[in-house]
Amino acid sequence: MAVQRTKPSPAQSRPAADPGLRARILMVDDHQPNLLALEAILGPLGEELVGVTSGEDALRQLLEGEFALILMDVQMPGMDGIETAAVIKQRERNRSTPIIFLTAIAKDPSFIFKGYSQGAVDYLLKPFDPEILRTKVSVFVDLWRRGELIKRQAAMLRAQELRELERRSEVRFRGLTDSMPQCVWAARRDGEIHYCNRVWREYAGPDAGLSFFAGVPPDELPAVQVAWTAAIRGGRGLEREQRLRRHDGELRWHLCRVVPERDEYGAIVGWIATATDIDHQKRVEEAHAALLLREQEARAQLEEANRSKDEFLATVSHELRTPLNAILGWTRMLRTGVLHGEEKLQRALETIERNARAQTQLVEDILDVSRIIAGKLRVQVRHIDLRGVILAAMDAVRPAAEAKQVELAIDLRDEASDFHGDPDRLQQVVWNLLANAIKFTPGKGRVFVELRRSNGDAEIAVSDTGIGIQRDFLPHVFDRFRQADSSSTRMQGGLGLGLAIVRHLVEVHGGTVEAESEGEGKGARFTVHLPVRQVQPQPQETAALSEDGIHPEPPAPIGPTALAGIRVLVVDDDEDARELVRVMLGNYGAEVIQAASADEALELISRQPPDVLVSDIGLPNEDGYALLRRLRGLPQTARLPALALTAYASSADHRRALEAGFQRHVSKPVEPVELARVVASLVAEARARAAGSASSAAPGVLPLLSLAAVSQA
Repeated sequence: MAVQRTKPSPAQSRPAADPGLRARILMVDDHQPNLLALEAILGPLGEELVGVTSGEDALRQLLEGEFALILMDVQMPGMDGIETAAVIKQRERNRSTPIIFLTAIAKDPSFIFKGYSQGAVDYLLKPFDPEILRTKVSVFVDLWRRGELIKRQAAMLRAQELRELERRSEVRFRGLTDSMPQCVWAARRDGEIHYCNRVWREYAGPDAGLSFFAGVPPDELPAVQVAWTAAIRGGRGLEREQRLRRHDGELRWHLCRVVPERDEYGAIVGWIATATDIDHQKRVEEAHAALLLREQEARAQLEEANRSKDEFLATVSHELRTPLNAILGWTRMLRTGVLHGEEKLQRALETIERNARAQTQLVEDILDVSRIIAGKLRVQVRHIDLRGVILAAMDAVRPAAEAKQVELAIDLRDEASDFHGDPDRLQQVVWNLLANAIKFTPGKGRVFVELRRSNGDAEIAVSDTGIGIQRDFLPHVFDRFRQADSSSTRMQGGLGLGLAIVRHLVEVHGGTVEAESEGEGKGARFTVHLPVRQVQPQPQETAALSEDGIHPEPPAPIGPTALAGIRVLVVDDDEDARELVRVMLGNYGAEVIQAASADEALELISRQPPDVLVSDIGLPNEDGYALLRRLRGLPQTARLPALALTAYASSADHRRALEAGFQRHVSKPVEPVELARVVASLVAEARARAAGSASSAAPGVLPLLSLAAVSQA
């Protein structure tokens, strides 16, 4: 293979239209002298001449580069010129390259036609005129050069169009990012931020600069910078929830994303960062989390309350069944006559009475808690002597203390005795504290009660040498239904309500109560702080005024015949309750008739009206209120004295009974003497009204009683 490239000397070169745009001419001939002759002819054109001696070499040259023109001999060993041209024209890249055939042998027209059919632009027979060849080559070179110039101009136009497109894309990108509801930043390959959109500038203000780092809280900035640097170095995206400061100082949550910008080869050329405001969503999530936490806490409290309720119900069942067992047991022995002797009889009666009173106290505690929860517990404030209140409570618990050989000691200061409060409720406070201390103090222990003035408050302290209180239970000692030992093996009974009632009664007096203990076996101390202040005493619920506003004169103590000649109608659907009231009132001389329903009562009244009506509230078909309304509608019973004797014992029940027309409301259970007093009082009022003088009460009749006092007695 022979390849030769020739470059014309400056003297031989002709001026080119564009000195930087030289054409390459491929000369193919198997005779080296012919190649040299062609170089001599074409050298003055100043183009690059490449000569080869075979068709194969010509194809190799075409693979390596492009040529403006091919001069090819027809007769060559191996691949002749016609075959080489056919192969060249098969390639898309060289299909438009002009070919001029040169031959001294193949002059037959068939060869000429065959050459043209293979894409030849000319067919010259040797010998040819050098000037003609040079002219023809010049024409094709000029055509090629013009084509190249057009290509260059087209390339320049495309480059200009691309620059314009890029400029328009940049404008479009900025417009797009400015219209987005997100903050957008653009960073270079090294992470340096060089662009931010309008949304960020408006959000952060003019002093924030391009970078979002200025909007990150200082305490969070190091972590953000570390995450940003790691993403840039690792060439990976970043997603992070981050607070960003607004121009007014408010920090709002944003979802920040950083993604790499890559070229067509996948190389990172920059970074795009966005921040979407998710503050509302974040606050909703936080609210939901807080709501879930509160729901979990409420559920835990509900479960604890449910557990406490179950324990309370089990305790109530136990505490009610225990005295019931004693009552039923001793009653059965009395009925069967197995108890002989006055001493055993008295013991049985005392046991029955003691356990019945214990049951009554349990019910009263439950009712007090119900009133506390409903906010209906009321106090009657008046001027009192705290020493008398404390001594009365001590007298009530003294038998229990003596039974356990517990010493009761007191230190009551005179300067702290003057107070304004409810004596009954404060006595209940002291009684509960004393009873609690005696219960948890072993035999031969000591309970000490103090009354003194401290920082302007009246301070009542009850301390004992008992079993003490565990430190972890101290914060719960005043909770309802809470007991340090609520197991079935506990040593002491009770519902766990006494101290809760104490706290509430103290608080309604404006005071506080606190418990102290150094631990198990070291006793306990309860201290009540009551603020001393001048309080306008409230009128006591004593006797109701008569029609002219004057109280009846206080009668002498009630005697065994105080109700003689008085006809009483007792209405109760419970046979045992009716019989009990009949015996109670009959013992004071009353004539008692009984009815089990409202209809039966009306039938008895139609025959002979009674002097007093004693009716239960809960009756079948028609309750006590409906019965009274029907009686008030009849002329002969419009002013019949009426007493509601019922197990509905709340203050609301008391008020409703009075509003319905009952003159008195007494809750069960009731002492016989108290019931007789109330009936006598009602008769006295009725007779006083009938006589026209409210002060002419019958001898032996007691004053009108407060029904609240009756129920608390």
